[in-house]
Parts: sequence; C-alpha cells; structure tokens
Amino acid sequence: MTAPAEGPPPPQIERTRRQRVLLGGKLVYGQFDFTADCTIRDLTEAGARIRIGAEVKVPDQMWLISVASGMAYRAVAAWRRGTELGLRFDESIDLKPSNSPAPLHIRQLWLETAAR
Repeated sequence: MTAPAEGPPPPQIERTRRQRVLLGGKLVYGQFDFTADCTIRDLTEAGARIRIGAEVKVPDQMWLISVASGMAYRAVAAWRRGTELGLRFDESIDLKPSNSPAPLHIRQLWLETAAR
C-alpha cells in the first residue's frame, strides 16, 4: 500500500458564471476577408456560446464582434455541436474609442454593422 502524496491540495477551479444573452454578432476569419452573422447565446469574460447558420463553416481561430456592446474577441473554437460553437477568448478589445488597438478591419466592420 502506498502512502498518499503529500503537498498542497489541488487548486479549486472557479468557473465564470455564464450570462445568458441574445445578441447579434459577427464572426471574422481568414485574412479578415470572411464574415458570418451569428447569435451570441451565452457570454463570459472567458468565452461564449454562439449559434451560426447550418451552411457556415468557420475555422478554429476567428474574431467575434458583439455588435451591441462594441467589443471584439479574438477567439478559438473550444467545441462544436451542430450549429452551436463554444468559443474561448484569447483577447478582448473595446472597439468604441477611436484609438482602439483593434485591427482596423475589425473596427471598420463594427462601425458599418452598428450603423444599420
């Protein structure tokens, strides 16, 4: 019989509580030349659950623009189930300031979409 390992207990992992939302979004991928509309269903600081059209095929890396909040998220697909994707955010950028550090194409797309 072996003795239990000594040392500190494993850290507790706290999950960020999901905020259920229903927001319009835009996915941007490729060299900023492909876009797709989506619906943001859940949103946290760490990621989101989105719904896309059945015909839309997106790569694992993309930008998600939340049109209403003016935020852009550099994201990676964590999971896929039919028309739903779970995204993990690597970076978030506020698009509202004119000196936003977001890529120019991302901010320009948000400005055009938000103006509608």
